[in-house]
Amino acid sequence: MGKLLILILFKSQRATACPQSADFPTSKTQIQSQNMGPKLVKSTYNFIIGGSRAIFSLFNSQLAKYMISKSEIGGVILAGGKASRMGFRDKALEPLHTRPLLEHVIAKAAPQVAHLILSVNHNIERYQAFGLPMVNDRTDGYGGPLLGILSAMHWFRGAKTAKGIRYLACFPGDAPEFPKDVVYQLGLELDKKSAAAAYIFHRDQIQPLFSVWRLDIIQKIEDAVADGLFGPKLLFGSLNAVAVNYEDNSPGAFSNINSREDLTAAALLISRE
Repeated sequence: MGKLLILILFKSQRATACPQSADFPTSKTQIQSQNMGPKLVKSTYNFIIGGSRAIFSLFNSQLAKYMISKSEIGGVILAGGKASRMGFRDKALEPLHTRPLLEHVIAKAAPQVAHLILSVNHNIERYQAFGLPMVNDRTDGYGGPLLGILSAMHWFRGAKTAKGIRYLACFPGDAPEFPKDVVYQLGLELDKKSAAAAYIFHRDQIQPLFSVWRLDIIQKIEDAVADGLFGPKLLFGSLNAVAVNYEDNSPGAFSNINSREDLTAAALLISRE
């Protein structure tokens, strides 16, 4: 449609105002150099500017059809796991460049959502220092990240301070390096494909905890958790979820820290901020 608009504008203007030339002028200076009259210069220049604006307006109107507003997105940092490979220590509280991992995650996640909460199950006092609302798993025992996602969905549906939230963006609490537009990219594809959820696919690997979910599928999550499903990966197929292939070659992007060795490697790969 954009190409057709350019062709129509170009032909109509050239027929009435533009000289026959192999090189169509693209700037006011080029137009003046061809010894056109002042009125023709102004007319042609205005045509070029007006055509450009029309094209950008068309592009933006098409893009707007597939945009979810940030005000509709709540975010949860999932930090309620057992961390057995880290000696059952809270990974999100481990230091990276003298700052807790969680602090790195919050710095990148908070600007991408309207409201941000923490999913935690122990060391509550230490997590309170980060100043974010906290939600515990809705059932006793370890239910995996899918239970954390479900608990966050319930929190946003009932929160008086987070009205208008229709989507949930998830961030793992042990992955300090990820793009600043990851939620936007996930939301764009989710809306464009009318999907129930969208997740990152990076370097031939699924990153299920970097994902965006529609809140209106909460009953399906309830049923999956009741059936004993712990992780979201096995649920994607039945949810009409869409994979978003993200080309990010920055060191450490989307990498989870599961061990002391991973933490040491991350300190070398990820720059101080």
